[in-house]
Amino acid sequence: MPDAPDDPPGVLAPMTYAFKARATRRRFLGGGSRLVAGLSVLAILDGCTRTPAATPGGAVPKVRSRVVLKEKRGTAGNLRLGLVRSGAIGATGAPVLADIESLLVHARLVSVDPRNGHVYGDLATEVERPEPTVLRFSLDDSARFHTQGSDQPRPVTSEAVKASFERRAAEGVPLFSQVIERVEAPDKGHVVLRLRAPFALLFELLGSVPAAVTSEATYNGLDERIGAGCFVPTAREGATLRLSANPLLKGDAAPRLAQVTISGATLERDLDLAFAKGDIDIRRHTDEAGVVIGSGREGRALVRRPATRMRGLGLSLVGKKDGRDVRFVQAFQDQRVRRALSVAIDRTALRQADNAFACGPVGPAHAADALPSSDLDSHALLQYRPQEAADLLRAAGHEGLAFTVVYPDLAGILSLAKAVGESLTLGGFTPRMQSMPFGTWQTTLAAGDFEATLVELTNLDTPDLGLRLHQSGGLDGRFSPWGYSNPVYDAAVLDTLRQFDPAERATKSRAAQRLLLDDVPAMLPIYVPGESVSIAKGITGYAADAYDFNTGYLARDWAMPAS
Repeated sequence: MPDAPDDPPGVLAPMTYAFKARATRRRFLGGGSRLVAGLSVLAILDGCTRTPAATPGGAVPKVRSRVVLKEKRGTAGNLRLGLVRSGAIGATGAPVLADIESLLVHARLVSVDPRNGHVYGDLATEVERPEPTVLRFSLDDSARFHTQGSDQPRPVTSEAVKASFERRAAEGVPLFSQVIERVEAPDKGHVVLRLRAPFALLFELLGSVPAAVTSEATYNGLDERIGAGCFVPTAREGATLRLSANPLLKGDAAPRLAQVTISGATLERDLDLAFAKGDIDIRRHTDEAGVVIGSGREGRALVRRPATRMRGLGLSLVGKKDGRDVRFVQAFQDQRVRRALSVAIDRTALRQADNAFACGPVGPAHAADALPSSDLDSHALLQYRPQEAADLLRAAGHEGLAFTVVYPDLAGILSLAKAVGESLTLGGFTPRMQSMPFGTWQTTLAAGDFEATLVELTNLDTPDLGLRLHQSGGLDGRFSPWGYSNPVYDAAVLDTLRQFDPAERATKSRAAQRLLLDDVPAMLPIYVPGESVSIAKGITGYAADAYDFNTGYLARDWAMPAS
């Protein structure tokens, strides 16, 4: 499964906006990011509503047309993918589509490229903003739902979009139940969304799996409503699903592949072996052992990209959080001490040991919103300067500062804890590194009851999470697990999260992150783990660094080598 896999083992899973819950050991706040997405949405909306901006939301983005590749188009080839199937069955007793299958099968109004924040039209061709919180989308009048048997193609009208979104609202999907107040269909070619407040992630969420526009009918043999994407489910054989190119798409709109085959496996390692043997053509590896196994495939291309995770060192600054007494280190309130901690960490060595990427508060998987590598490489807070750390501690009157760093007893954290402890010691601190059972650590972090802690943030699927983690109210608007507060930063984030245009939001996001780093945050980013994607020789059009945008929008440009 190349672009929408389950997440690698992690530690802290903050709230996000993908709404299919997976209750596993790696989920953290409130039982898991996907289970508390509604609370996260409400936290943003509440802030935007209480303090309206002079021009709320700014301008809406231009909806860009699809870029047509120069290569001659034509439908040929069968691209083979793999995923670990959960065996999920829908209400009708038939199988449901996995996320990657949904991205290939369904169309959505728009899609956002995370590399630059550009918005591209899928079913929509244009967006207007007649009122501050009202968006009017023009629909592609050539769009048609997939056909079943001898059925005639049905147009994707505004009424169909309205009905699809209202079904999602009834299911409790936060985008439609909390962000969008009402959907209107004034005529067959336009859809109007009336929002409760400006919402910076609107366009990303309109391009996500839960925002697929579907008809009322379902596919034969699947518990899935019919969509209008570039591939059509045509056969299900056990754990294998075959998708054929949508015959209703012609010319430049047609996929370059004739078929995509998605095979299910029991274990992740089975997929590494399948790639090495030539049974699948693209494989997102979950560990370095899988990368080595995949090297058995002659001529494979290996793409390294940042994961949607982050590792950092969290500090507790205050002794009372959410009305409870908690552990803390008063010295951490001194910016000089926090700066000393940051420059005592040898991030370059840690990244080299873990195939990792440099990061600021927003990780580089969200390239448009993330600080550029040139900023990170030159920022004084992120350099390794142990002597400066010792000097800062001495100036602050805290030479040899002792404190406890707790971390969960997970294999991926143990080596990081050892290396961080050694770095802090060289920088003049006296850290006590304390391992905890995962459940105990989880409770400790949720309460903000620690002196310092190593954390791994998982499921950072949207770029706002890295910003909101540092706000006074934390991710859910109640309290910060660190006790950090900067009203100027809070206001900058609020302004960022009012923007409709992802590119404009990205500009403001980078400004807010620079402000935060200059103030020295209480959760110091260390690095973002890397992940690897193996691609068979000769495959073109596959953009691994575009993540779900690659699968949900660019897939019609995937191509196999000529036979």
